[in-house]
Amino acid sequence: MNEPSVYFVGEPTEVSHHAAPFRERLNVKIASSVDVIQQANPGDLAIFYSEHFDRFRECCTELKRNNVATLYLIDGILEWRNAWDNLPDEVACPYTMRPILAHKAACIGASQAHVLNQWGNLGKTEIVGIPRLDSVPAQPVPPRDDQEFRILVMTAKTPGFTPTQINIVKQSLQDLKQWANENAKLDFNGAFAPAESLNTKLVWRLTGGLEDELGVTNELNDFTGKELNEELARVDAVITTASTAMLESMRRGIPTALLDYHNCPRYVNAGWTISAPEQISSTIMQLAQPTPEHLFYQQTQLCDALLNVANATDRLVDLVEQMLVIAGTQLTTSPRLAENSLSFPDAILKPAETASPLFSHQQLYPDVPEFQQDQQVETQAQLAHSRREISHLQSEQSQLRAELEEAHQIFEQIEKHPIAGPIVRVRQKMLGLMEKMGKRKNNLDGTCPIIEPNPSNSNADSATNNTS
Repeated sequence: MNEPSVYFVGEPTEVSHHAAPFRERLNVKIASSVDVIQQANPGDLAIFYSEHFDRFRECCTELKRNNVATLYLIDGILEWRNAWDNLPDEVACPYTMRPILAHKAACIGASQAHVLNQWGNLGKTEIVGIPRLDSVPAQPVPPRDDQEFRILVMTAKTPGFTPTQINIVKQSLQDLKQWANENAKLDFNGAFAPAESLNTKLVWRLTGGLEDELGVTNELNDFTGKELNEELARVDAVITTASTAMLESMRRGIPTALLDYHNCPRYVNAGWTISAPEQISSTIMQLAQPTPEHLFYQQTQLCDALLNVANATDRLVDLVEQMLVIAGTQLTTSPRLAENSLSFPDAILKPAETASPLFSHQQLYPDVPEFQQDQQVETQAQLAHSRREISHLQSEQSQLRAELEEAHQIFEQIEKHPIAGPIVRVRQKMLGLMEKMGKRKNNLDGTCPIIEPNPSNSNADSATNNTS
């Protein structure tokens, strides 16, 4: 029996960079949607990078009918506008992923799998990550000392799906450009500031001809990802529309803001968000001096959106090989398997062991000295001493309360005294009336009244003091 074949469906210009990370390990053949139908045999496997267009959807349906295993390799984030707000005459299927047509879907992260499961794909999703990121460094970008704050401004491959959406994106970019023209320098006073002031520079990486409409120099020359990786190493912050590129930026620890004027739900969040022009200045200041809690939040969002394992390619290869074995077993045990009868378990891959962002008290509370102590014995000694001090304070508090209670009892005895009691009550009444008169005058003219002492009360005061 011949070894099963693995196909990547699409034209070479469309899918070569998607297939590159695992093409040799799986001996993948790139074939068009027409050719793969003619070449694939039952028990083979076909990988799709899209189910949006009819050529892929019809191909997937036909391959499944011929008992060819199918896998949808999702390479990007889910985006609300792309899923729900397309034009009525959009050539892409408006129901894409609802449900997924392929037998299985390789998701980039847990949150994506969760959403797809809610869309009617329970049992189809497998969390793999993004194989093409395996070769991309994930270490934080080291700070530069050139006194320049460089912000990479990006748009997704498709900046909008309707004219209205594109105009909104254009307006947000124009607002950014205007801000940069009016703010050549950033002045800092915060504790996390990299310097007293920095020169600001926007680096543009725009799509859809927006660079021409804005009149800016574009740094975008290819979509393979290599150019973006090089650019990320030269910038201090990123502002982007909803795009997979935001995950690449966050993965490298770069402060990243989502530029989103659309006021629609978000399937993926960044560390910061700009949803109106008045938020631009304050957000950029925060990007330049990010707080530990903001960076921690950014990492938690990345952890949900992207399975950031050491080697996503291994997980994809494992998934493909197991699907081939399952399909081959079913065809061997049932040589006359009916059309479209291949089936796969709900969960083929084991859950990945990936570390969540560490909640570090030292990083999140840098101004609290107790969290900066690394020596356990010293910390325990400080804790013991603190508890001892609390015990002393509680004892003093109990004593003061007892003395206050005793004073209350003495005062009650004075009030009950046949001579001193009436004098004390008259004095309290007069003080109350004077206070009311002062408040009334205050309300009338807005000034604080000056109340002269009443000579007739001097004897009462004297009697009270003597009695006390």
